[in-house]
Amino acid sequence: MMNKKNIGEVIYSEEDIKKRIRGIANSINRDFKDKEPLLVGILKGSIYFLSDLSRLLDIDHNIDFLSVGRFQTTEGPREKVKITKDLDLSIRNRDIIVVEDIIRTGLTHSYILKNLEPRRPKSINLCVFLDCKDQRLVDLPIKYSGFDMDDRFVIGYGLDYKEKYRNLTFVAEFEE
Repeated sequence: MMNKKNIGEVIYSEEDIKKRIRGIANSINRDFKDKEPLLVGILKGSIYFLSDLSRLLDIDHNIDFLSVGRFQTTEGPREKVKITKDLDLSIRNRDIIVVEDIIRTGLTHSYILKNLEPRRPKSINLCVFLDCKDQRLVDLPIKYSGFDMDDRFVIGYGLDYKEKYRNLTFVAEFEE
């Protein structure tokens, strides 16, 4: 049974989320009319957002997944990012929409873009559910954004704490 005592204030309700995703889908449908973009979900957090978004798209599109992990370096306390699950589909000459649950500093996403760009896609855009602009350390081409988020630690709708709470239909603050 889920430990509900850790679920704090609801920040975005299920209705808020559905309404916002409909708006993002409408924008993508308009921007990619007569095109067939590839939606690249970043595992694991993007699964709920990507699924709901995909179902609202009226355009032809494909879906693929990328997973990144962090590991400790031998040069001290620094972490490095590496791809732990690569794409199955070719992105050459394709319009790519990278779909993510949350972007904070942008460093991981900068790494992802640097990895994808040499594969020569036609275009790459970012679509993020929660955008923590105040924490951003690098510029990113975020074209579609669900909600602005502050530095609170949140759970639900794909966001987790120790791999739990992803399945909540809303976004709430995590309380220890």
